[in-house]
Amino acid sequence: MGLLMAFKLLDMAQQRWRRLDGAHLLPLVRAGTGILLFLVVSSAYYISPIRYSYDSSYSLLMDEAILQHGTPNLLCYQVGRGRGGNFSNHGYLYMIDLVKGRLLYIFPWGGALLSLPAVAALNVGGLEVAPHGIYNAGNDLKMQTVIATVLCAGIIWIFYQTANALLPIPWSLGLALSAAFATPIWSTASRSLWAQTWYLFLISLVIWLLISNRMRPVLLGTLLGWAYFVCPQSLPAIVLISLYVLVEYKPKYFAAFVFTGAAWAVAVAGTMIFFFAHLLPPSYQAQVFDFRHGLMRLAGLLLSPSRGLFVFVPIVLLPLYVMIRYWSVFPRKRLALLALAVIVSHIVITALWGAAWWGGWSYGPRLLIETVPWFVLLAILGVRAFLDKPVLSYQRFALVGVAAALLFVSVAINAVGAFSQAANDWNGVPNIDFNPERVWDWRHPQFLAWLTSPESWPRVSDKRPSQKRGRKVISRTH
Repeated sequence: MGLLMAFKLLDMAQQRWRRLDGAHLLPLVRAGTGILLFLVVSSAYYISPIRYSYDSSYSLLMDEAILQHGTPNLLCYQVGRGRGGNFSNHGYLYMIDLVKGRLLYIFPWGGALLSLPAVAALNVGGLEVAPHGIYNAGNDLKMQTVIATVLCAGIIWIFYQTANALLPIPWSLGLALSAAFATPIWSTASRSLWAQTWYLFLISLVIWLLISNRMRPVLLGTLLGWAYFVCPQSLPAIVLISLYVLVEYKPKYFAAFVFTGAAWAVAVAGTMIFFFAHLLPPSYQAQVFDFRHGLMRLAGLLLSPSRGLFVFVPIVLLPLYVMIRYWSVFPRKRLALLALAVIVSHIVITALWGAAWWGGWSYGPRLLIETVPWFVLLAILGVRAFLDKPVLSYQRFALVGVAAALLFVSVAINAVGAFSQAANDWNGVPNIDFNPERVWDWRHPQFLAWLTSPESWPRVSDKRPSQKRGRKVISRTH
């Protein structure tokens, strides 16, 4: 009887498979391709050897404190103390400080709180940041590696799904792989659990919602509320997105969106005021706009050999060209203008806000990594316009050739950040935070540091004792 039932079920399954046509198979192919993409990218990110922990150190310890003691106060753990250098906050490292009688993580809390479920799962699996109450930097780095890898692979999967809204599967897959290995998502965001890592994940979901035409105001407001909690400097982008929603959608959707965002804003403000007596965490309170040398900083962010966006990711020039070249047939023009406005505003504000415009110890244009999802959006819209507009075959061939060349250079340069310890050590010989003019040195650019030995690098004495944040290096090779 059981054997007959098994044969019957097998026969039913075969009949159902025969009834599948192209319309039914396409979603299966898309889903299968997306799963394979996630597995390939996550594996590549995980095996890339360079790892470090800068600003995100102790963020996961805060999660463990919440899970084990119900408080973000880290005084219940044994953490390292010292004098001078990075031990600048009452003898603690620059990531934590005593505030109102509590030892708190003083960078934005959004990413740490979003990581709570992952930390809980890893704790159940036997991996803890502070086993027996003693902070373990190695375990912290291992946990950051797992979370950052999954997040960044998830970002690439979201890019793929976003592209599927307008493009065939091969083009969607190609764009997703390009974003995976030709941008700082590989060389920076996946190397450590930066605040920008979580921000990229959230804003990629926002773009997916906007391009899908399925307005979900509560979800959109929630994503943007948490984006601010993760990266307070995302406020200009949130304002621009809010204006887009106001223009593009019905008033009732905008009202629900604003109400949701306001509710999260109140929650975030209340949390910050309760713990820090300020709307911003301490690491942001000292940041002010500095309009001196603004053009020099802007040029450095875009063109310098060791921090320039167009040097490390030249492929981003292509979506800008295609947008101009094919504007007459460009789809979703308002959405494209939103992307361009967010990119420009972020670059300008980064050039004017705060002192360390070069991003401290990092690889390439770390402070411009927030623009990557918007460049991907422009690329998706640009490819759609490219496919829709009939042009001469030699023009298509030339454009594809230029794209291939720029893509090759972008992948090669970002691979250095993921594989070369010398490129990351470049920050310290001499200290980039005390010698930021090094970002303009074409004789010793960061992306070519792997070709030379540290002994051949320029020797310039630090201008003052190491007091700034961003020097603590924890990597697999160290």
